[in-house]
Amino acid sequence: MVSIGTMIRISAALLVMLAVSAPAWATDNPAGYYIKNTQTLEQDVEGEGYAMVYQKVNTKTLQFKNYMHGSGSMDAAILLSSNQSASSTRLQDQNTLAFGASVTTRNSDISFVEQNEMTYSPMAMVYGTGWYERNPIIYNSKLKERTEAKNYDGSACSGDSLGVSMLHQIEYASAFKKDIAVKLKNEEKSSGHSSSPKDGLSSTSMRIEEEVIEGAVHVGQILTKLDSKQHGWKNPLVEIDENYHGTFRIKKEMEISTDCRGSKPREDWLSCCFGGYEGIHEDDKMWGEKEVFDSTCRDEAWGKTWEDKSKAQYCKEC
Repeated sequence: MVSIGTMIRISAALLVMLAVSAPAWATDNPAGYYIKNTQTLEQDVEGEGYAMVYQKVNTKTLQFKNYMHGSGSMDAAILLSSNQSASSTRLQDQNTLAFGASVTTRNSDISFVEQNEMTYSPMAMVYGTGWYERNPIIYNSKLKERTEAKNYDGSACSGDSLGVSMLHQIEYASAFKKDIAVKLKNEEKSSGHSSSPKDGLSSTSMRIEEEVIEGAVHVGQILTKLDSKQHGWKNPLVEIDENYHGTFRIKKEMEISTDCRGSKPREDWLSCCFGGYEGIHEDDKMWGEKEVFDSTCRDEAWGKTWEDKSKAQYCKEC
């Protein structure tokens, strides 16, 4: 049985570890960048011995890490995939058949699914002959696995950056059987028109179902605002910190989603050249019909909003 003093020391060590691994986010993933690509990994591993696995996938705004080591028996299946893509389309006014600004859509996603069953036991391995045969290498490592997901642009919208972090970790375990799934996704839509805001959606989720025998389990989740002063870790919007020591069955689902929708992209002012004043989108009609076409009231209507009226352009002259 673990003593209270030992538990206190373990808890203190975990707190130090959490403080050291606290995220220092920027709007984009510091370790990532944009390259159009699709990546897939499918594997099935079964055997006895010593195993160490390190998997890391970055995109411009997402990061995923999975690390595992231990000696004993292992039966694991893993599916890991990621994607970064971009496409552009040009808006078209259905009334005037005039082409407007182009819209760029950027997609970034990472998906991870793992089923893993491990049992700890010391393993002796013989390398070579002679002295090496008489002195085998003994692997005596308790089981550890750490799965980490970060979304550096949790809002997927300009001017409102949110960071999302989810973490699951097993340490010093004698055995575990677990099923975990992680999904990260960002989608951004932006128009070349200067008055059009960015649209987007973002989703970060982690699902866990496991049984851990004589081990330490940590589960964490953070939702915070990203800013230049790095205040996000000090004052998060959502903070979950859970630690379990012993033998536990755990089932958990975590998800954070945001959806940012801007105003409808505004058609170019020059669309009036195709359909006249009535073909202009209502958002672009800054003045009434009389103020635009009647020069006798233009000075009074515009006032000081347009100082140089010598360069005025009229749709009826297009």
